[in-house]
Amino acid sequence: MEQTDFHALEEARFAAEAADLLKRRALAHDYEKLIVVAPPAALGEMRKHYHKEVQDRLVGEIAKDLSNHPVPEIERIIATS
Repeated sequence: MEQTDFHALEEARFAAEAADLLKRRALAHDYEKLIVVAPPAALGEMRKHYHKEVQDRLVGEIAKDLSNHPVPEIERIIATS
């Protein structure tokens, strides 16, 4: 019997919740265009849950973990992607 990977389960849950938040915000017309920046595994999990309204507004994805980067560095990475 395999051990349960609780960390992976939590990451999948978080990605699904993030995709749901993006859906609710899209349906509320809170944004017109969207770039999603997330670690590769999280981005892959989020893609499974994207609503059509999110997909329609999605203009880019960056598969990187930028959580510890300063804002100017994040802006530079997004601008050059």
